[in-house]
Amino acid sequence: AAAERYYRQALRMDRDNNLAVRGLANVYRRESPEKASAYIASLPASQRRSIDDIERSLANARLEQQATALEGQGRWAEAAAVQRQRLAATPGDVWITYRLASDLLSAGQRSEADAQMRALAQQKPQDPEQVYATGLYLSGNNQARAALAHISTLPRERWTDNIRELDDRLRANELLASANALRDSGKEAEAEMLLKRQPPSTRVELTLADWAQQRGDYSTAIAHYNSVLSKEADNLDARLGLTEVYLASG
Repeated sequence: AAAERYYRQALRMDRDNNLAVRGLANVYRRESPEKASAYIASLPASQRRSIDDIERSLANARLEQQATALEGQGRWAEAAAVQRQRLAATPGDVWITYRLASDLLSAGQRSEADAQMRALAQQKPQDPEQVYATGLYLSGNNQARAALAHISTLPRERWTDNIRELDDRLRANELLASANALRDSGKEAEAEMLLKRQPPSTRVELTLADWAQQRGDYSTAIAHYNSVLSKEADNLDARLGLTEVYLASG
C-alpha cells in the first residue's frame, strides 16, 4: 500500500513519469496478474509501450497457465498450440521450445517435435541451456546415445552442473545396461569385473549387492550395502536390501 501511494503521488506530480508507471505495474503484478493487466490496459499507448516487457511477461504467464492446464488434461495438441503462441512472442526461448516439442511428441507429432528441437540447436549451437534441453529431450525419447553425442558438441569447460549430471546419468545407464546384458548371457563374473573397474558409485554398489544377494552370497551383499550406507546413511534401497539379506540369511 505504501509503495502504491508513493507511485501514485509521483504520477500526480508528473503524469509522464514512466518509472512510476513501471513501479505501479509491478506493485499490481505482485498482487495479481489480473489487476496488473487491468491497470496496463487503462494506460495511454505511449505509457503502455514503456512497460511492454511487463505486458509481455503477463501474457506469457497467462498462456503458460493455459498450457499447463491443457497438459494436465492430456489435451496435447491444444497445449502445443498455446506453446506456439508463447514461442511466437519469445522466439528462440529454450524451455518454451522444449515444452512445445514435448507436447507435440505426446500428441503423436514426432517429426514436428524433432524439427523444433533441431531448429533450436541450429539457432543456438553453443548455448548450454539448449544443449541441456536437447539432451533431456533425446534421452527422454530413448535416444541416449544421441543425447550423449549432442552434449559432446559443447566444450566441457562450458558444461553446467545440470549437463554434467545428465551426462553422468546417461553414461551410468549405458554401463549398467552393458553389465546386465553380460550377466543375462551367463557371464556374471565378467559383468562384475566391468562394474568394479568403474569409479565407485551408489548405483554400481547397489547393483553388485543385488547380484550377490540373488546368488546367495550374503556376506558380499552385506558389505556392498554397508558401503553405501557409510556414505549415504539414509539410502532407502540399501536399508531395504540389508534387511532382506538378514532375513534371508536367518
